[in-house]
Formats: sequence, structure tokens, C-alpha cells
Amino acid sequence: MSFFQSIKNAACQVIKAVQIKITNIILDLFWKYNYTMILIEDSRFSKYWKPANTKLVEPDFSSWICIASIENGKLLEKYVFTNGDNASNDYSQDLDGNSIMICKTNDGQRHVKMSHDDIVSGPSNIQFLSVLYDHPDIPTGPLRLAVDPSYMMVGNCLFNCIFVLRLLRYQYNQVDFAFDDRYKLIIMDSNIVVRNIESYQGIILEPGRYITSPPYISSPPKN
Repeated sequence: MSFFQSIKNAACQVIKAVQIKITNIILDLFWKYNYTMILIEDSRFSKYWKPANTKLVEPDFSSWICIASIENGKLLEKYVFTNGDNASNDYSQDLDGNSIMICKTNDGQRHVKMSHDDIVSGPSNIQFLSVLYDHPDIPTGPLRLAVDPSYMMVGNCLFNCIFVLRLLRYQYNQVDFAFDDRYKLIIMDSNIVVRNIESYQGIILEPGRYITSPPYISSPPKN
């Protein structure tokens, strides 16, 4: 490798590092804004300033990490732009039972962890034909939730209350659903087996099946 090529490669690495740093500063400011808006919404100033009720959109990055939690009944997320598939280990240390980590890898997979010890490996053979969100305060009946196939990985922790609220916020406007501990999911898998998942439960994917997981994370807000 020539001297000039080495200089060029070093410059590209520096530029990439700066881009990642600036992007993460912007994402951190966006997280602070969202957290502030949640506090405002539950205060006496809410009648003057309300956040938008439209559905959310994921950042258009090839890879990212999202730390999601529920604050005052609202979804709070912090995105981190990454430049590799091993960065999730640096952030999973912060999982405390009140949040989940979703990691989009460079190859399009999505890993969902509730703790640092969770291990996600290859694709699962499980498929869900239907996922319905049922809540007594939704007059139109259950809402259909779409689960991206990239989530179907062995070891992924799906359908806990944070994951469910995140699906709702990215697929529906806030005014279209109600969310508290009275909801349940009605899921049908590719074996035409129908199962109800309560608000305090979730599932863990295995190679050829899924199991109902205990409530490792905090429950949704009570009615």
C-alpha cells in the first residue's frame, strides 16, 4: 500500500468517526427532547404544548441500537448510530429490567435483548401468521400488528410490554390505541396454534418453537 493510499484510508476513518460522533450527538439531543416532552405532557403545561401524535419512523441507517423504555406510560427511545455488529455489547450493560435493547445489524437482522446475558443467534423457524392487540378501550376491536421477519432470530425476546408499545407507536397514531396493563395479544403461528399473551408476559424464540417468558421487565402502567 502506497503512502498516499495510507493517508487516504486514515482520513476516511477519521471522517467516519466524526460523522458517527456528530450523528450520536444529534440523536442524544432528540432523546432529551422526547424525555422533556413526556414530562411536559404530564404537567400543567400540557395544554400549551403537546407532542405530535403521529406514528414514529426508524432512522434510515444500515445499523443502529435503540434503548427503549416506558416513562409515565409513554415510549421513550434513545437511538445510537453504530459502525459494526459488536457495538451492542457496550450498551447492553445498561439494561436494568426497565428497558430493552433493539440492535439492527449490518446484515439486516434485529436482535432484541432484555439483559446483557441474552444471546441471539441464527434465524428461527417460527413464523407468526397473525398478531392482534386487544384492549377493552379500543371500540373498533383488536389492532393488527406487523412483526418484521428480521426479528425472527433465536434468542430474541419479543412481545414484552415495551416491545408491544413500540410496535404500536411505529404502526399507529397515538389516538388510535389505548395502552395499559389490561391489553392482551392474540397470536397465531405457522402451525395454526393460537395463544394469548398477557401484558405482563413476553416470548423467547427458539429454533423450532417459542416459549412464554417470565416478566423480567417492568409491567405496563396500571389502569
